[in-house]
Amino acid sequence: MRKTTAVATLIGLMTLALAGCSSAPETPEACGRDAATNEALLSAVDVQGALGQSPTVDFPLPFVAIEADHLDLVTGDGPVIESTAQGVVFDATLYDGATGTPIPMTAYSGDETQVLGLTNVVAQLPGMEDAFLCASEGSRVVAALGEDGISESFASQIVQFGAQYGLDIDTSSMVAVIDIARVLPASADGSPVYNEGHGLPSVVRTPDGVPGIIIPDGDAPTEQAALTLLQGDGPELSGDEAVTLQYTSVSWGTRTVTTSTWESGAPATATLDQLPEGFADALAGATVGSQVMVVVPDGDGGATVSVIDVLGAVDQP
Repeated sequence: MRKTTAVATLIGLMTLALAGCSSAPETPEACGRDAATNEALLSAVDVQGALGQSPTVDFPLPFVAIEADHLDLVTGDGPVIESTAQGVVFDATLYDGATGTPIPMTAYSGDETQVLGLTNVVAQLPGMEDAFLCASEGSRVVAALGEDGISESFASQIVQFGAQYGLDIDTSSMVAVIDIARVLPASADGSPVYNEGHGLPSVVRTPDGVPGIIIPDGDAPTEQAALTLLQGDGPELSGDEAVTLQYTSVSWGTRTVTTSTWESGAPATATLDQLPEGFADALAGATVGSQVMVVVPDGDGGATVSVIDVLGAVDQP
């Protein structure tokens, strides 16, 4: 099998192409995971190498798969991916089924701050959806993407990407090897905290944990205010970590959403000092799993109201 290494990765392409609460099951089996949807086909894919490192992969050529299928090579014991609303850190390489040429999606850097929203990933690579769903942190999965496993726009970008390195890529039948390094919850999973309100907005949540903000009648407060709505039982933020958040921000005056990671399809990961105004103060001492509301006056009689779900935190690389 011919092997060619491209020096760049495809994650940048994916980002450009998309310029668009219940507790998780404890095991893939409890989530309904099928560990082998077509073992006869995918057992022909030989994968060597440690998790988190670029694998050595071999399979008979040409490799043709009509449907999307997956086979779990390693099953991790970490959190389970319950829905595509979750953020995941993973490494993956795509392989041209006609030639075996590898196309790296990620850099295999071990950087756990590189959280991707699965909503966006499967929009570009629908053939990977079942490979991710109900898989667990620490798993390695080999997947055949099938005939319809890549969006037309992303397939075009893969072909252009390969052409930059002299590669003639056929996207009609591709194979992927996926290492799942970190799985975050879709929303805050802490315990409710009683608050009297004091004229501040109230928050409702969908069954999936997506918040809705109800602005009360009356003027916006003139001083910043913050309330903990859900108290998580994870570690307390020190201020030095890279924090992964879901948040929605609403204008007090217009009652309209101004920013929402829920709508963008991917949580935000940053240090506290890189977050929007008022977030760092509101999240000082917060614990992972918490939901915090902050109201930040704008100085002109208005304010921005944000509801922030603290999904996870890791040391910066």
